[in-house]
Amino acid sequence: MKKHLNIFIFLFLGTLFLIFSPKIKFSTNFLELFFSKDTVTLFHVISKLQLSNNIYIAKKGFDQKSLNELHTIAEKLKELPQISSVTISMVPSKEIQKYYKEHYYLLADFNSTKLSNHQIFEKLSQEYENISNSFIYVPLDTNDPLGLFTINIFPHDKYLKIKDFGYVLKASTTIDTSSTQQAKQLYDEVQSLLKDKKDILVYAPFFFLVENSSFIQNDVQKIVTFATISLLLLYFIMLKNYKLLFHGFIAISSSVIAAILISEYFLGEINVMVLAFGISITTVSIDYMFHYYFHGKFTTNRFIKDKSVFFGFITTFGVFVLFSFIDIKLFSQLAFFSAISLLVAYLLFSWVFSYLNIQKPSIKGTHQINIKNFNPIPVILFSILLLAYSYTHLNFDSNLKNLDYKNEKLQKLSKIFNDNLTKKEYYNIILSAQSKELLLEKYEQLQTRYPDILGIGRFILSQKKCAEKLHTLKQYDFQKLKQTIEQESKKIGFKKGIFSNAYQNVEKMKCDMKNINEMGNFKIVQVNNKYYTLVLIHKKYPIKIEEGMQLLDIDTILKNDMKYTKEVVLKYISFSMIFIFLMLFSVSGKRFLYPLSFILFPLSSVLFFISLFGTINIMHLFGLIILIAISIDYGIYMHNTKNLIETKMAIKYALLSTLAGFGVLILSDITALYSIGFVITIGVIAIFILIYGKRYENI
Repeated sequence: MKKHLNIFIFLFLGTLFLIFSPKIKFSTNFLELFFSKDTVTLFHVISKLQLSNNIYIAKKGFDQKSLNELHTIAEKLKELPQISSVTISMVPSKEIQKYYKEHYYLLADFNSTKLSNHQIFEKLSQEYENISNSFIYVPLDTNDPLGLFTINIFPHDKYLKIKDFGYVLKASTTIDTSSTQQAKQLYDEVQSLLKDKKDILVYAPFFFLVENSSFIQNDVQKIVTFATISLLLLYFIMLKNYKLLFHGFIAISSSVIAAILISEYFLGEINVMVLAFGISITTVSIDYMFHYYFHGKFTTNRFIKDKSVFFGFITTFGVFVLFSFIDIKLFSQLAFFSAISLLVAYLLFSWVFSYLNIQKPSIKGTHQINIKNFNPIPVILFSILLLAYSYTHLNFDSNLKNLDYKNEKLQKLSKIFNDNLTKKEYYNIILSAQSKELLLEKYEQLQTRYPDILGIGRFILSQKKCAEKLHTLKQYDFQKLKQTIEQESKKIGFKKGIFSNAYQNVEKMKCDMKNINEMGNFKIVQVNNKYYTLVLIHKKYPIKIEEGMQLLDIDTILKNDMKYTKEVVLKYISFSMIFIFLMLFSVSGKRFLYPLSFILFPLSSVLFFISLFGTINIMHLFGLIILIAISIDYGIYMHNTKNLIETKMAIKYALLSTLAGFGVLILSDITALYSIGFVITIGVIAIFILIYGKRYENI
């Protein structure tokens, strides 16, 4: 019964996973992993304001034929369920024209100066003369013949266009463009729709996610295949113990399933990136198995009490517990997941595997047990010198785009569309407030400083301003004005009743303005109990950012987030090193320098080689955390061992497994993955140097 316990635990956890799997949420939103909560919220706001959810399609040519083809494409796009709207013409829609007509007297600037009969006569006479003497038709505004109301709301250009290329169609989508699956589906449908079209340019910001994810996936598959082959060669050819391999695979799988179930319960959801790296980190626990195996512990039939493995585990576990409190999702969720999986793996290898009766392998040279340690002081001093050099020669690369696949085609398209369609002479500002009314009041305060500000105030007034406007209108005697216009127009020669609709229903205006979809980007959206809107302020004004204002400069925002992440991670690495120092001191006393060298030397070696390239990025730091977690165990194992050959053999297999699991990422063409692979590869080589620096003599 006990010898099958490993399989029973796996089946039990697997059954639980199948039962609860429909409720387990796997997030594909990578943004939330790297960015602060404020930045994640900002991206949600940008998405709701439809600033990043647009697809742009340009057709070469400025003739009617090009316009007709765009209209044909527009009709096909409207059939896609993910497309919410499609526009070609910049002329306001019927809905927006109706909206302006209903609220015209409130939205327009009103000249409340009282006009005398003579002034009214003069103005109407000028209108009459213009009509009579003009060779072309001059429209007469019979609703506002005196020009008391003025408004400038309509664009000068009739169509969106790319200079020297052609007209542009804009389509908006309702999908979550940060979701790879949803974005990929829409991407494929749009590409299929345009596959037979010529002289077409198509671009959307979320195309980067789709195309880069596809490239990364192919790259990872290539690397995983190589890693799998490497591990098979390692286990089947070198190790040759298939029973151990089978049960090791079962134990790692159980650890991962347990981590998924517990993480989902406490965290609510698991990001697929956390899952992928978490599974890889779980394989680090394989060194517990190797240590027990090469020291003949799998025949004890009771919980294995090995001081070296226990302290190695508890130190690694403690580091991950410490990092689980970090305010960065990538590291906190990954640390929580890894801590749980390592705990389960340790219990399985220390308890369940003791009943498997797997015999100790035969290793040549085990009679050589007279051990002579290398002197750790020169190693630590050398490591400190490397760290000092690295500190003075390293700069942090805060540009997140440098970690991604370099998609030159999309980068070129992005520049073409952004240079032609964005208002580069304006600052893009996100306003926020606790209510719609406060948001509108904030806009109106800015309007006093920046008179030609563009935004929601072109469509909606705050209740306060609207009430003031209504009061001003009611103070003006429009009934008497209409009578005067009728009298004076007769004298000039206008037909009777031509101005019967002048200033009609001004007295009946109400403050009932509402947000409508046709307002485009200038709308009010709600995210996390706050209200947001976009405004554009001309760069001729010296801008002053204050509370409730966010300058929409994505590159700067992301760089600041990366700098913040770097500072926090380095702080937690410092805390981890203090924790490790205390743990090593408690285990080794005054001889703690020897196991400490197994951490400092790999760490300093990695930083030194990174410094040769001049920059360190966030994924390097991510790799350093993994390296520290790995190095702890080996330092303790080598320090406490009395069976050097077995310990070195166990560490060798564990390091080769780590190299196959993480180190192969150095073969990747993607900087993010390459960075992790680089750190682990250099770190593993440094550990190999140290373990073979411990000498032994024949007796």
